[in-house]
Amino acid sequence: MKGRVLNLARKPVRRAVVLIPELGLTAETGEAGDFEFQGIPAVRVHIEIHADGYMRYVSDAFQLSRDELSFSALLTEEISEEIVVTATQTAKPYAETPVKTELITREKIENQEALNLAQALTLTPGVRVENNCQNCNFTQVRINGMEGKYSQILIDSAPVISALTGVYGLEQIPADMIERIEIVKGGGSALYGGNAVAGVINVLSREPQENATKVKWHQESIRGESYSSIGFHSSLVSKGGNTKAYLFANNQKRLPVDIDSDGFSELASIGNTSFGLNFYNHFKALDGHLKLGFFRIHEDRRGGDLFELPPHEANIAEWIKTDNLGFDARWNQFIGGRGYFLFSLSYVDVDKDWYIGSHQDPNAYGSTRNPLLVFNLQMNYEAGGHVLSAGTQYRHDRIRDEATGYGRIIEETYEETGLYLQDDFKISRSVSLLTGLRLNKHSAVSPVILTPRVSLLLKLSGVLNLRLSASTGFRAPQVFEEDLHISQAGGEGLIIQNSPSLKQENSYSLFCGLDYGVRTASGLFQFGFEGFYTDLNDAFVLHEIGSLENARILERINGSGARVYGLSLSLGLRLGRSFSFSSGWTFQKSRLDEPEEMFGSQEFFRTPGIYGYASLGYENPRVVNLDVSLDYTGSMKAPHYAGYITEDRLETTASFLVVNFKVLKRLRLSGNFSAGIFAGVYNLFDSYQEDLDIGVDKDSGYVYGPAKPRAFYGGMEFEF
Repeated sequence: MKGRVLNLARKPVRRAVVLIPELGLTAETGEAGDFEFQGIPAVRVHIEIHADGYMRYVSDAFQLSRDELSFSALLTEEISEEIVVTATQTAKPYAETPVKTELITREKIENQEALNLAQALTLTPGVRVENNCQNCNFTQVRINGMEGKYSQILIDSAPVISALTGVYGLEQIPADMIERIEIVKGGGSALYGGNAVAGVINVLSREPQENATKVKWHQESIRGESYSSIGFHSSLVSKGGNTKAYLFANNQKRLPVDIDSDGFSELASIGNTSFGLNFYNHFKALDGHLKLGFFRIHEDRRGGDLFELPPHEANIAEWIKTDNLGFDARWNQFIGGRGYFLFSLSYVDVDKDWYIGSHQDPNAYGSTRNPLLVFNLQMNYEAGGHVLSAGTQYRHDRIRDEATGYGRIIEETYEETGLYLQDDFKISRSVSLLTGLRLNKHSAVSPVILTPRVSLLLKLSGVLNLRLSASTGFRAPQVFEEDLHISQAGGEGLIIQNSPSLKQENSYSLFCGLDYGVRTASGLFQFGFEGFYTDLNDAFVLHEIGSLENARILERINGSGARVYGLSLSLGLRLGRSFSFSSGWTFQKSRLDEPEEMFGSQEFFRTPGIYGYASLGYENPRVVNLDVSLDYTGSMKAPHYAGYITEDRLETTASFLVVNFKVLKRLRLSGNFSAGIFAGVYNLFDSYQEDLDIGVDKDSGYVYGPAKPRAFYGGMEFEF
């Protein structure tokens, strides 16, 4: 059998890998794009073709015969330009966007075997995910070293991750729900309002393009304890492509893990079930696009000891049962090819029952309810070299938190209304200027707050781009995610509350970045350098004001100010279609203008001066795919409260290097039905915190190392 491989321009594709999976045969195309198989029996087969820079080709199954001598295929080039939406609220190629944007693709999420949003955010320049509790393992994500409350997390561009959702939401959002993640570092308040000081993380769901279904089973062993995940997603597309649906479901189960053998868990037990449905329809007569979405996430999480008993009969228990229900509706109305009108409405309702206590305290039960409504109206219009955007956004956030055993009842309603205007002006082929302005009215702040932004893109050459940005932001004096979590230390709770005189925190940020990228005959080389500086006025700090019978009270007040500055370096390399390498490193300083009161420190807590990653991938469809990564976290300052230790003290932590490894073998079974078998290890060298507190009086918040110790995993995936 002979054949030829061409592209859509009818030019030969050289060095393409041609497979007949049923027979285990491979060939490589020559200079004329030709290939040949000899001695093939008369059986039913299909052809699969892989080529660098082209989309994968899979033929329909057909019957070979002795008389069949030739086969031809046309390959479609891959779309090399990355389309992003977060930086400007309009879809455009990243190369034309004046604002720096990090993109985490679906392929990257799968390669690093991420099961949820928290794991997907690792191995990203300037981004670090940390564990904040030894009992319940709630996480937060830091951008350029700034705490999670300085970042705005979006789902499909809507700020529906609330104060309560943010406590455990990073681990609760399954990877099956995510198509890609866009991260804009630096002030984003001009478009997204308060809390977008350090940046914006936009989780984008999948709009399917073809009919496909995938089922995946992941099984993990952590110190001999089981962690299993079964996920499913399916895409349905009508014949004309106007109607689409995407369905996902996921179940995760983790048993508690006692790492230091003190009888208390370091990794909580988790039972998580999630499912959702997105529906899309394009109305040709109206030239409009409708999206309806729904998801539900239910999780039962518990850390401590004596898991067979009710929480109040354990020596330590942090038990949280969460029910998270979300709806969204979006209408895009296109206007004569020059712009579009966008209307969206999102609603998320979080209901949580919990127990956080020790020494068999029967009064440590509580409940929290947090419904959140977001309405957005936006108009985009193109005129000349300008893309003008104007819109309004309304956010209604209600929190009812009751912890009677700790004497805490929080009942707050926050309303935030924003009016914004943006001009994306392409001055010439090499210069683009983005200016934006937002007026914010937040119910917790009396004056109207103005947050401008300006960004400049200079294409210095065909391979070198310079980006400059200046932006402002603010954080309102409201309840934050860590306020709704009561850490245990010395058998007592640590409760955070706001001072009655607390006022908003304001920020001023500068960014400068250089991107260099060149495509060669053998692959792709990319290098990036970025410097960042943020000045915080009236920065929020904590001081201790008193105690209850079973809790210490920390109050949030305004400090004098703070500065966060540093630089990040990133490198990307691809050789052919087989080898890829990426790395990113951040060096920074985060300092208060005056020492904080509790420990007399000017350094931000839990913020290393250096952190970074490196990742190496090898892809060979005829053999296996390999992925190796390392994640480094430098030394930092961490508060350590009395209980297991005799008095409060500020610790200098150790540094950590985590190495991960994964191998994947893909199998083409028949037609469009394929399978994959994978195995790997997290934290190969078992780099983990060695000075954890032990016993019932430990400080549960004194945890700073990697999320988990060495863990082996394996599994299978089926796609059809």
